[in-house]
Amino acid sequence: MIQKSVYGNRKTILIGQDSFYIALPIKVSGSANAVIKAGEPLKGDVASRLTGEFTASTADAVGLLLHEVQLDKNGKGNGTLVVAGCIDKLKLESDVLAKVESVEIPNIIVTEGSAI
Repeated sequence: MIQKSVYGNRKTILIGQDSFYIALPIKVSGSANAVIKAGEPLKGDVASRLTGEFTASTADAVGLLLHEVQLDKNGKGNGTLVVAGCIDKLKLESDVLAKVESVEIPNIIVTEGSAI
């Protein structure tokens, strides 16, 4: 059987492709079929990230979502949590940027980069 796959470039929120960052794989939850945008602040327990889930929230945020995540019909998805690194303001959507600027997450620097 031949399987056809479509690949494309993923939007990145990092300041550069070789930028310093530390990220961890996580489980994300929210509303069914919702999209959680790249850069969204997430809350959850990093220590129990393999069994727990993270949700989009500016309250008690512990990191930012590296790439956009499309949740399934049960409101579940897999994502990557940036816990340290340099994030490019110019690569964030305006509503996400407002959320990012309202939280303070240690070890994450948010600045203007190149937007490419």
